[in-house]
Amino acid sequence: MGRLTVKGLARLTAPGRYPDGNTLYLFVQRSGARSWVQRLVVDGRRRDIGLGSAKYVTLAQARQQAYENRVAARRGGDPFACTPQHRIPTFRMACDKAAQGRQLKGRSGEARRIALETYARSLMDRRVDRIGREDVLRCLLPIWTAKAATARKVRSWIRAALAWAQAHGHVEFNYAGEAIAGALPVVKTNRDHHTALPYGEVGAALKAIGASAAASNVKGCLKFVILTAVRSGEARGARWSEIDMDTREWRIPAQRMKAGEEHRVPLSDAAVAIVEAQAADRGSDYVFASPNRGGKETIAAATLGNLIKRLYGDRATVHGFRSSFRTWASERTNVTRDICEMALAHRVGSDVERSYARSDLFDKRRALMNAWA
Repeated sequence: MGRLTVKGLARLTAPGRYPDGNTLYLFVQRSGARSWVQRLVVDGRRRDIGLGSAKYVTLAQARQQAYENRVAARRGGDPFACTPQHRIPTFRMACDKAAQGRQLKGRSGEARRIALETYARSLMDRRVDRIGREDVLRCLLPIWTAKAATARKVRSWIRAALAWAQAHGHVEFNYAGEAIAGALPVVKTNRDHHTALPYGEVGAALKAIGASAAASNVKGCLKFVILTAVRSGEARGARWSEIDMDTREWRIPAQRMKAGEEHRVPLSDAAVAIVEAQAADRGSDYVFASPNRGGKETIAAATLGNLIKRLYGDRATVHGFRSSFRTWASERTNVTRDICEMALAHRVGSDVERSYARSDLFDKRRALMNAWA
């Protein structure tokens, strides 16, 4: 008979390790999460084997599993490979699952990956049932006020990943939700729009970018952003496999789009010329690979932003060129609002309208993008 009892478990709330005997322990974390762990010697090495959350695994079930593991170990087997621990995903795996279900919103998949690797690195390879309140706050607090917009996105992605884990029974609480709201400082939301050049100055901006001392692929990427009116991350992450030079078409896959839907971009003569210039020195899967990272990574967003800042100070931003395009399209063309919005990969109309109006108006958008170029 073990030391623990079913009634006594409810009183074990202080953080610590509580032995039941016969290699079985109840672990109580500072967050309040409780889980079963077995400390067993396998092949001469002590190994900790997770047997699941105490919320879902009863004392009797934990004891039975621990017994079966001891028997397997005595027979020379590896009980570690068939325990519930191997069914509990890491945070990285939870993010992938949530992304597949389109539960991660905002930014392209590549941009989300980079942001999570940067600001939530400590969580990525940790099992979701080992992530507590303090772990989430440790990621968010350093950037909550300094990089408020990014911090809110990172929190939403952590929250969505843990929500997936919670829905599948891997965790008891979502520690990126309301549980940490009171620990995060109140930040005044900045609703200022991205500064943008008047559309009459965009032609001169393209020439200024071309004459700058920046690396050729950085200049090409920024001009490509302007000519196609896409978001910075979509252009920076462009791959050769997405571009069809015969049809002069660029297909951005759904996982790289903010709306989670594939977006076709018609390429003007000027945009094609930029792609052809990059093809002359092709050495990466990326059209605009980072000049400093051996072609294995994309150009950083800050690289494009810094180039614009050097040329125009606070008068312009990279994202602001989408606004320049949209204002031009409204004031200088006769195209409909739907065509303009689709060119920017914005959702148009209600869900019902989109279910019937399925055209992406590609040919009309091609004429618009040629006129913009």
